[in-house]
Amino acid sequence: MKNINFLKNIISRLFLTLFVALLFSSCENDFIGDEVATQTRPPVITSVSEAREDKPVTQGVLEGTYIIRGENFASLTSIQFNGYSASLKPALGTDKIIFVQIPENAPFVGQENKLTLENPYGTINYDFSLLTITGFTEGTKDGKKVVNLLGGDFSETKSITFVSGTEEQGNLTELPSPNFTVISPSEVEAEVPSGVEQAFIYLETNGGAIAQSDSYGFNYSVYIDGLNPDWSTSEWGGTHDIASTEIALGDFSIKSVREAWSGLTFLPPAGFGYKTYTAITVSIYGTGDAGDSVTLAINDFDGASTAQKLELIPGKWTKYVIPLANFYPSGGAPDNLTRLDFQESSNTGKPNYTFYVDDFGFINQ
Repeated sequence: MKNINFLKNIISRLFLTLFVALLFSSCENDFIGDEVATQTRPPVITSVSEAREDKPVTQGVLEGTYIIRGENFASLTSIQFNGYSASLKPALGTDKIIFVQIPENAPFVGQENKLTLENPYGTINYDFSLLTITGFTEGTKDGKKVVNLLGGDFSETKSITFVSGTEEQGNLTELPSPNFTVISPSEVEAEVPSGVEQAFIYLETNGGAIAQSDSYGFNYSVYIDGLNPDWSTSEWGGTHDIASTEIALGDFSIKSVREAWSGLTFLPPAGFGYKTYTAITVSIYGTGDAGDSVTLAINDFDGASTAQKLELIPGKWTKYVIPLANFYPSGGAPDNLTRLDFQESSNTGKPNYTFYVDDFGFINQ
């Protein structure tokens, strides 16, 4: 994230410089006679626009750059968003127009939602709320995958869209959330569209602001509504169905019916690098008793590894994220991953145990 933020800051500065140069040359009417402020009156705000497209907005995104238009700006002494000071850059403005970047740490929930300008002759408070996504959690509701976006101010949420790919690569996909609920100004619950594997989540408000989340989903999937064609499955002491519709997070899941201590096996393609990703993530649905479990083992139960026990919660999907380092806490991790086994490990003497596997893959944390 540090590298991404560093690049964002560089790009933002370059864009701002170019944009200011273009705007100063194309909007002459805003600057006629403004080299020296002649008014001795308080500032006046007539509009605020998002800088990239110069469209009027009533809400801004943290770290976004905005154009404020009005009067009596040449003598400004302070710019604040919800009481938090933004840096003044006189070189990027005149008496009728200024450019400002909303500070990363400006408060955005539970505030008066005011943009405040001050000069020696007075102050103006302008209605203007702030938006950011600080993170999200994942879960299920009524058998559907959902994410809960955290941050704010989400009061005027208009749409939530899951976006993957790019126009340049010709694989841009934009899927709107079928349903979303504004739980509070700081939380929105959104249903994940069917078929989403990896995406960035965009939240748009009626105030014209659009915030983007960190990446949602997998860096590499093994099973999402179907088995990755580069992988295969095997087993011992039971049966499995890789296209079960009985209980699934999407359309399909893997149903695994196991005898005691038997297992479901996943086999990757040759040369699958163990250190390419940092964690395994998988969702498992239990159907038995509290305390039932499976053990996730690596590379055919490698004696140097530490298998990971996963509890099967009855009647509920449970998402697990297991750092790959947990399998080799003392070091000695292999170069390649050759096999993953989900071995039944409840040890309660029942003739069989049934569980479901879905949303299985690898991520980089």
